[in-house]
Amino acid sequence: MSWAPQSTCSESERWGKCAGARDGRSAAVAPTCFLLPQVGRAGKACFGRRICLLCILLAAGAIAACDSFQSRVEKTDAGPHLRPVLARMKDVYSDLASGRFISLADFESPGQETLFRCIGPDGSEGQRPQPTLSILRSRKETGAGGLKVRLTAPDDELVLDGKRSKQYVLVRDWREYSLLLVSIYGPPTGLKLEMAITSGRSVPLRWHRTIQVHPGWNLCRFDLESVGDWIDLSDVQALSWRAPDLTGPVDLYLDDLIIADNAQYQLGRQAGPGELYVLTRGRRIVVGARQRFELAFADGQIVSWRGEGAENLADISGLGPWPVPLAEDWADSQTSPVAYDDPQLFSGWGNAVATSQRVVEATPFRVVLMVNWRFADPPQPLPAEGDLGPGPGHSWQYVIYPWGAVYVKVSSRAPGSGWAHPRLGYAIGLDGRRDFQHPEGTGRDDFILMARPGGQRADLLWTWASPTRFNRQRVLTSADQRRLAALAGDLEAAQTVDLAHLLRIWPADIDSTLEAVALAADYRNPAKLKLTAGRLIMDARGDLDHDGYNESEGCYELACEGGVVRFELDPGPHLRFDPVFRVQATADRQCWVYARGRLLKEVGRDADDNLLFHLARLAGTPVAVEVHVSGEGPTPAAGRLAGSLD
Repeated sequence: MSWAPQSTCSESERWGKCAGARDGRSAAVAPTCFLLPQVGRAGKACFGRRICLLCILLAAGAIAACDSFQSRVEKTDAGPHLRPVLARMKDVYSDLASGRFISLADFESPGQETLFRCIGPDGSEGQRPQPTLSILRSRKETGAGGLKVRLTAPDDELVLDGKRSKQYVLVRDWREYSLLLVSIYGPPTGLKLEMAITSGRSVPLRWHRTIQVHPGWNLCRFDLESVGDWIDLSDVQALSWRAPDLTGPVDLYLDDLIIADNAQYQLGRQAGPGELYVLTRGRRIVVGARQRFELAFADGQIVSWRGEGAENLADISGLGPWPVPLAEDWADSQTSPVAYDDPQLFSGWGNAVATSQRVVEATPFRVVLMVNWRFADPPQPLPAEGDLGPGPGHSWQYVIYPWGAVYVKVSSRAPGSGWAHPRLGYAIGLDGRRDFQHPEGTGRDDFILMARPGGQRADLLWTWASPTRFNRQRVLTSADQRRLAALAGDLEAAQTVDLAHLLRIWPADIDSTLEAVALAADYRNPAKLKLTAGRLIMDARGDLDHDGYNESEGCYELACEGGVVRFELDPGPHLRFDPVFRVQATADRQCWVYARGRLLKEVGRDADDNLLFHLARLAGTPVAVEVHVSGEGPTPAAGRLAGSLD
C-alpha cells in the first residue's frame, strides 16, 4: 500500500487471530491461532490482521441437492429435529449453540469428495491424485468420515469449487453467516498452509492468508465479516489450500466445514438509548452504546467503528492506536511517507504472532477488554490465562464507557535486538472516504482531531496521557484515498514502552479545536481532590505517573478509612467530563455515594467487585463527595439507606 502526505501536515494492518470473548467478570481466554501476512483485494499487498480465513460454503454432506438447501437451514434452529450428524456437531462445536448453521461438508456420504479437486499452477488436474473419503482420519466426535488429499509439490493446490461434482453444489451466498469452521489435521511436524478465497467471475476478488497447522486436529475459526471486507460474500466461487514450503509429499485431512450464525449477547440485549451492550459474532467482540456508537474487535483490534450510520469509519486494518518504530527524520515532509502498517517493521520480532482477546469486565457501567500479541519463530501459543508471557509483543487494554470515552493502554516489549528504528510513535487508521478532516493550523502537541463537517456526524479525538507531548505529526492518505492515517511521535524506542491514550468517539459534535482542547485538557490535567477522609491510591495498576488518577482506565483511585471516603473535587480551570472514581477494597460491601448531599443511584462495579461511580459534567464550582461503605466504621443514618446502591 503506497501512502502520500495530505495537504495538511501536523499515520494498520497486522497479523493475528483472536477468539471470542466471555462475559462480565470472568476472564476466560479464547483459543489462539497463528497468522502470517496475507494478500488482499485485487492482489495488492495488505499485511492485515483482519483477513481471516474464509472458506467456500458448499452444499455438501448434509445437503444433497439445491432444493433441499432451505429446509436444511431451517432445521438447524429446531434442535430436537436435527438429523444425527448435525445434532452431534451442535454438541461438539460451541459456536453452533446459539444460532443457525449449515454443514457444508461432513464427509459422511459418498460423493462429497468430488466437491474438491487437486490442481497445478495452470489450473488443471493433470495426473495428480484426487481427494478421497477417509475413515482413518476424521473428527470421531461428529462422524466416521473425513477428506484425504496428497500434496506432492508447493504448487499443488486443493480447491473446493464443486467443478468435479454432479451431485453437490456450491453455496455462493454467505452473507447471513458470521463464522466459518474448518477442521484440519496436521502432520507430526506441523505444516504451513496458504488459504485463499475467491469471489466473483467478471471481477474476481481474492482473499489470502497463511496459517500454521499444528500436529493433530486443528479447529480453525474464521470471521466472515472480516473476510467480507475483501471479497463479495454474496458470490463465493472457490476456496483453496496449498503448502508453499513443501519439500516432499504430505497427506492433508479435512473434516466438518460449517458456516454459522453464532451471534450471542453477553450484555444488554434489551439496552435502551445510551446503554451499553456486548455480543460475540463470528470471531468478533462487539461493544456499543445504543444510538451512540458501536465498536467491533477482531484479532484484538478495533476493526469496525460505527457512529450515526451503518458505514464503518475505521480503516480496514483497524483503528489503533498502533505502536510504530520511526526513523529519526520520519516527520520531515521531504522524506518518504511512513508505511506504518508494514510488517517488516516487526520482522525481527518473529515470523508469526499469537494473539488473544477477551472481555474481562462487562457491566452497564463499563466494558473492559484485554488483548495480547506475542511474536515468535516458530509460532508458540499464548499461556492459558491469555497473558503476554515471555518474549516480544504488544498488549492493549480497552476501557469503554457509554459516554464515548475509550481509554487504551498500549504496552510494548521489544526483543533483545530492539526496535527496527530508534524512535517510536503511534498511529490511528480511518476510512479515507468518510470525509474526515484534520483542522488546519491546530499546531497542538497534546491531541489530534479528525473531524467530519456537519452536525451529528461522528468525529474522533485522539489524545495521550501527560506529560507525553507529540510535537511531530503527519497525516497521510493512501493513493486510492481509501485509507487515512494520523501518526504522532516521538518517544525513545526503549525495550519496554507503556503509554495510555484516550479515544473520544462520542458525542458527535467534536467538530472544532474548541471542543477538542477542552476534552484533551480534562484527560491530561486531572482535577485536584482535597480529601478529609480516606486516601488516594498512588500505585494502582495503570496509573503510569502515580498521581492517583489512573489514566489507563480514566478513573481516580480511592481507598476508604473507617468506612468513609470524603473529598472535595475542584474542577480548576478545566471543564470536567463525567469524572469516574473507584473505591478499592469494597468487594461484597454495600456502598452509598453522595454528591452535593444527594444520593447517587447510578454506580457500578469493576471485575473485582470494587465500587465505581461517576459525576455529571462539572465546571467552576468545587463539589463535595462522600462515600460510606458497610462493614467498616459507621454506616449512614437509617433514613438514608433507602437509596442503597448494592
